[in-house]
Amino acid sequence: MDLAGNPRLLMVGARGIGGKEGGVEKFAEEFCAHAQSKFDITIITLAPIVDPRFSKVHAVQAPKSSSLRTDKLFYYVWALKECLSGRYDAVLLLGINSAFLSLIIRLRSIVGRRPWIVSRTGSIDYHLPKWGRLAKIFFRFSERMLLFSDSVIAVSPTLQNHLATVGVKSTVIRNGVTHQPVGGREFRTTGLVVAVGRITAQKNYKVLCAAAEHLGEDVEIRIIGGPDRTSEYDRLVNYISERKLSNVSFTGALPRDAVLRQLAEAAVFVNCSIHEGMSNSVLEAIQMGVPLALSDIDANRDLGFNNHFYFAPSDDVALAATLRRALENPNHFTAPAGAFQTWDHVIESVVAEIYKSPYFESTAARTAEH
Repeated sequence: MDLAGNPRLLMVGARGIGGKEGGVEKFAEEFCAHAQSKFDITIITLAPIVDPRFSKVHAVQAPKSSSLRTDKLFYYVWALKECLSGRYDAVLLLGINSAFLSLIIRLRSIVGRRPWIVSRTGSIDYHLPKWGRLAKIFFRFSERMLLFSDSVIAVSPTLQNHLATVGVKSTVIRNGVTHQPVGGREFRTTGLVVAVGRITAQKNYKVLCAAAEHLGEDVEIRIIGGPDRTSEYDRLVNYISERKLSNVSFTGALPRDAVLRQLAEAAVFVNCSIHEGMSNSVLEAIQMGVPLALSDIDANRDLGFNNHFYFAPSDDVALAATLRRALENPNHFTAPAGAFQTWDHVIESVVAEIYKSPYFESTAARTAEH
């Protein structure tokens, strides 16, 4: 513990916090915002922390890599060093690719007290074609190393069921929303359809571009997100150019507050992914009161909406029809934000998993009293 009596916690998995793009980064940001008064937090990053909201959070910045199709090769070398340093009371591992550290941290108990290990899985995507053979082998190995974590968190029932097939017991703690007042329909741009997320093959933006051909010029499709390390963005740009689609545009990556402003203006939000964990973008659209059109995949079905919200992710005609119905009858496609837990409650649940450590019994008792 630090001088103030707060447990020292190391967080591994996020590239950074403070408006960074990505589901892991979103969770890390929310955790730090809500829990930095409870823990002395150190986070491994690829970029410095400049947001003044996180002045109490310590960053260990690793250099970016450009080999093996990842920018996090050195990241995990730096993370391994910190995990074995003996300075931390708990380690929070974010993402399946961080879970391999569980075994190594366990082995530290040979030479001294090891930290309590909490792993959080937000997505299982190693079956997707974007990963090569070696990467898939590593992810499957890392997934099985969850068995060495003291506590495993799954963000959805679908993920929990998957982990059970490999013998991993987990607790479902979903992503959260921020309850806030939203503008009425008069503040929304007529015909504006917004999609949010990095431009990757699994986001399936090609079907959205194809749907644009059926919708006409009265519908504007705006895709918010930066390109990944593949050529998916170039393929989409070529597709749009070949078909002379003037109603599709890309904004590039935007800070999270700018994304929320875009959602506040949108007439409809669309998620057309072929794979998700539990999409923060969908939840942000819900918190902003935006009507929804969602691909019919397990992660989106876990949200529990009626059938009319969903379309087959490979069917551009069905997507266009769903978007048109949502634009014409927005109330029928709007989900109540109150049906979802706030980030306050979500982070409290995660903190409770950390406080299950026998090292924190006294801390947990004090928390319960308050």
